[in-house]
Amino acid sequence: MPDDLVGNNSMLESAAIEPLEREQRLYERVVEKVLELISSGAWKPGYRLPPERELSEAFGVSRTVVREAVKALEARGVLESATGSGVSVRLADFNMVSRSLQTYMQLSNQVDFEIRLNEVRRVLEVEMVALAASRITPDQRTQLRQICQQMRAGGNTAKQMAELDFRLHVTLAEATQNDLFKVLLAPLINQLRDQIILTWEDFPRPVDLVFDQHEAIVAAVENGDAEAARQAMIKHLAFSREVLEDISHSRTDTNINK
Repeated sequence: MPDDLVGNNSMLESAAIEPLEREQRLYERVVEKVLELISSGAWKPGYRLPPERELSEAFGVSRTVVREAVKALEARGVLESATGSGVSVRLADFNMVSRSLQTYMQLSNQVDFEIRLNEVRRVLEVEMVALAASRITPDQRTQLRQICQQMRAGGNTAKQMAELDFRLHVTLAEATQNDLFKVLLAPLINQLRDQIILTWEDFPRPVDLVFDQHEAIVAAVENGDAEAARQAMIKHLAFSREVLEDISHSRTDTNINK
């Protein structure tokens, strides 16, 4: 091989050339433009989109591209179509956002996933209960008291206990009067639902400890004591992590002994 060609090859290698980023597809650009119109308030929830032909002309693309963009936005839950009514902008939907986050978690398949979730919950729920302490409504106080009473009452199945556990944390999120806390927290806890049910079936530690911790959180929130609420939640989530680690070690021991 001639020396100049060898030299050129080594120069290309040392330049660390990376593949060029592919050009964004047309329908993706239409999706971005539609999202901009919605986020700017130009297209509000309930707004009925112009016919496909008009959108095609306005965006300067084919009707096929418009159709692809609309399908992509419907899949995201941003738009909805109804027979005889055309396509319209959907109202922001808590369940839609939660489902997206939950789908990610289901597909991530990471090691020690329950522990990772616990770390996120510590960041989220500690300040969440502090806010709830200053914003909770009388109805939400009543709901939290009733949940605590039902958990102590006895006679609940593991599934019922898990559901009450879930409701308590979600009600605390709702007590912040900030929908984003529920949007973020509900799918995190829901992802642990099966694990929580299994835990309640054979709780590795005295269950009264959980009841005491829940009641301490609720009492602090009811009393408007943000710092006490923080400390009570920190203690509860640290305990939850210990329980998860107990279960994880138990699984490991079982697998070794098989």
